[in-house]
Amino acid sequence: MDGVVAWWDGVEAWLTSLSFVPQLLVTLAVVVPLAIGVAALLNLLVHAVLRLFDRGESADTRIGDH
Repeated sequence: MDGVVAWWDGVEAWLTSLSFVPQLLVTLAVVVPLAIGVAALLNLLVHAVLRLFDRGESADTRIGDH
């Protein structure tokens, strides 16, 4: 764990030493794809959970079939 903390401290020191525009570009290059990936995973998770609880397609509750 100390290795990860030391690596993160190095990344943080490097990032804060940059001027604003490069800092912004590096942050956007990391945060935007990460946010898109997290959103896609959450979308898949919610879709899977909703599919588990979807009872609209069951044979007992079909509308129009008598």
